[in-house]
Amino acid sequence: MADNRQYLRIGLMGVDYLLPGSAGFTIEKREDLEVGDSGALVAAVRAAPNGTRAPAYSLDAGLNPFPRHGWQRAVFIHGTPAAGLVADEIELLSPGDVHIERFRPLGRPVTRAGHLFSGAWVRAGQVPVLVFEPRALLAYLAQLGGAQ
Repeated sequence: MADNRQYLRIGLMGVDYLLPGSAGFTIEKREDLEVGDSGALVAAVRAAPNGTRAPAYSLDAGLNPFPRHGWQRAVFIHGTPAAGLVADEIELLSPGDVHIERFRPLGRPVTRAGHLFSGAWVRAGQVPVLVFEPRALLAYLAQLGGAQ
């Protein structure tokens, strides 16, 4: 479990996103998961000892379903139900490394839980990194469906 003040940088096909530690997440190695069929919407499933199963989706840089085969880790966001995504890169960042600028996105939210993003990490001379809103990310992943 991450420190609530930490952030997890998740790299998806060359684009970085941040997940706040307050979300509660677990990082799993590929070999500890049930890997899905090639090209399936659900890239892997995490089976818990209590019998619950959480899907991990393979998404492209724009957060659209996209089958990838070379991933080595998945990030599962705690929730009811839990869900995750496979990542190309993962890095824990301390609160001192990250300064988040909060914002309210324009337009209608893409999920009933709200907008996918609630802030951005803005650094001079670098592309801003969007910060996921954990509940909305879980709702978005649930909307994707797919067998577990």
